[in-house]
Amino acid sequence: MRTQTARPFKTISFVVFLLTVFFLAFFDTSKNIPLLAVINPFADDPYDAVGSFGVQLSFFAALLSLIRALRPYATKEIPSNQLLLFLRGETVALLSITVTLIADIVAMIRYPWMWMNSPAGWILAGLVGGLILLTTLISFQLYRIVVHLPFSLANRSWPRAILFLLSIFILAVYPADLLESILGGIFTALVGMIILFISTWALATTIFPQAEMQFEDIFDDFASIYLKIKSRLKFISRLENFAKISWLRTLFSWLNPRKHKWNLIVLIALTMGGSLMLVETISEGISTDTNMVLLLLAIFLGIEGVGIVLGYFLFAEFLGIFREE
Repeated sequence: MRTQTARPFKTISFVVFLLTVFFLAFFDTSKNIPLLAVINPFADDPYDAVGSFGVQLSFFAALLSLIRALRPYATKEIPSNQLLLFLRGETVALLSITVTLIADIVAMIRYPWMWMNSPAGWILAGLVGGLILLTTLISFQLYRIVVHLPFSLANRSWPRAILFLLSIFILAVYPADLLESILGGIFTALVGMIILFISTWALATTIFPQAEMQFEDIFDDFASIYLKIKSRLKFISRLENFAKISWLRTLFSWLNPRKHKWNLIVLIALTMGGSLMLVETISEGISTDTNMVLLLLAIFLGIEGVGIVLGYFLFAEFLGIFREE
């Protein structure tokens, strides 16, 4: 199995991860700073849903690749299969940012009257343009690494890229009046979420065709890190005694995605949705409007949960998240 020196991959993983942090800051700033929020044409769905899930997917993929670049390996080099997973993760992170920024541009072109007559609007446009430039430069650096690697990228499924073009067309013509009803708003958020995941998946699997291979998953990554820490901090080994408790062993087995594919994912989806709803409730207060409560439940428990399940369905094997036992 061929290996590659880890240093350049560590560097690019840090750079891509920092980009996702900037992207998260931009997404939050453009929605929550009043100066920008009032003139932001992509603060409403489906564009906002694209950005919301784009932030989550890019951060997860970049963090996963960062862990894989930094974790200890048997040698000081990264095995070729793990390197391919690393590159896929970086690609997914960059593509999810790109898809979101293109959706933002579509919104700005579609609603120019919201931002063009305001100085803050040009600040917003400058931030979008700056992120596009930064993402392009980092993508080019990743490309320079990939072209020198011994990977065969034959059998590309170019027709999948049509899904991305179709998604942009939907964003350009999507009827805004659907947002006037609760069901329409929920449906619109679902459309934005699906556009983000399908577009990113279509482009990523076009660049790196998916093929069956042996790989080390997230558990293997963390096990490698744990063993390294354990070798230096001897007291940590005492924590292993907790794993021998019978009911904990049963729980861990039930949640183990290598044995039961969906149990842990559904739990994570419900936990994420509930946590986001709790944060929203704390910041905004408990609403007395029944319709608003139902909308929040649909958004945070329903849409967030569906988004996590869809994202896992599309990217679990592509990113090597969990392998079968």
